[in-house]
Amino acid sequence: MTSEILILTPSAVALAADSAVTIGNRKTYNGVNKLFMLSNDPPMGIMTYNLSNFSNIPLETIIKEFRAEIKKEDLTTVIEFRDKFIEFLDELVKNELYVCSFEDRVMEFIAPLDLNPIPVDEVTFVNIIRNIPNDWDYDIFGEDAELIIENLNQNNEKFINAIPNYDNFDNQDEILELFKKFFVYKEFLEPFTGIVIAGFNKNRLFPSYVEFNINYLFDDKFTFNEINDMDISGDQVHVRPLAQGDVIDTFLGNMDGNTRFKLINYVENIYGNYTINLIDAINNNPNLNDDEKQKFINEISKIEVANDSLNSSFVDFLDQLKQDHVDPILASISALPKDELSNLAESLIKITSIKRKVQSDLETVGGPIDVAIITRGDGFIWTKRKHYFDGDLNPQFFKRE
Repeated sequence: MTSEILILTPSAVALAADSAVTIGNRKTYNGVNKLFMLSNDPPMGIMTYNLSNFSNIPLETIIKEFRAEIKKEDLTTVIEFRDKFIEFLDELVKNELYVCSFEDRVMEFIAPLDLNPIPVDEVTFVNIIRNIPNDWDYDIFGEDAELIIENLNQNNEKFINAIPNYDNFDNQDEILELFKKFFVYKEFLEPFTGIVIAGFNKNRLFPSYVEFNINYLFDDKFTFNEINDMDISGDQVHVRPLAQGDVIDTFLGNMDGNTRFKLINYVENIYGNYTINLIDAINNNPNLNDDEKQKFINEISKIEVANDSLNSSFVDFLDQLKQDHVDPILASISALPKDELSNLAESLIKITSIKRKVQSDLETVGGPIDVAIITRGDGFIWTKRKHYFDGDLNPQFFKRE
């Protein structure tokens, strides 16, 4: 995992990223590059988060090859850079040296089940494969949906052989289909690579950015999902935490999304349980006859109708509370000089790293923090950058850049 930040002000873009990479949720290494310069004409930078590979190729390699490729192009906007990057990936996966077949992906997925020294029992297996969101279908893959289903069916025997004690299940077809859907979700939906391209379009005085996700599937197939794109202007300021943004959200908005969800859920439960308890008390009251009970219950139904309004009012209150906290901070950020903007971006990543360090779980944010500032006049400027080598011993590297 990682923590990154994108800040757009009227005069500059700030980008910052940590250096941690987590291997199999067991070990963390620090030293991965996630922030890169793309161009100085126009000035553009790119950041990556979540997966660090695409089709088993390190993203650092892909981005540096892409950067060399676009020197021959006349790209002028973040959208053009994005479209060219997708074209570049498309050409890359057409080279058979860099692709996996569907069967390869299946075998890689089921291999750990065969190698597990402690066999998984049927109940545990079913609980595991049910632990995916159920609000999606294969249609999410568009024109590739039928091909994915066809490949799944062609590999039925491999999936069946990986299911523990398959013959003991009464609902074999249901378990098989659920296992295949679990495979697709875990391999083709959950693990994605996030990409952000930010900078100054050639004919604009204010900065822009585009964010999208990619995920390699099999053969020459991969998914592309646009998240957002924005052109700011005037006195606008936009702050976008990426990946692990809970600490940054708390700093900027007084609470993170998980806390907000829990508060809203808590208040909804209070309102809902209140009327339920009232109805139970009325039904269990021996001093009331059936007509009286029904009369009181009818009145309580009016309270239930009001619950939605109360819940909505509470959500509005939280939104206003956040806005009252955020507005002064954004106003201050818009006036920050470039060096202070760089310090802010670095500090927001650092406080996330500190929190992960003192928590009991894996340190998924850490290592040196890379920071860059992009302006229309000065271009892409590193304000903090790590190297795995001694710069004094490698002057040719800096001359090359």
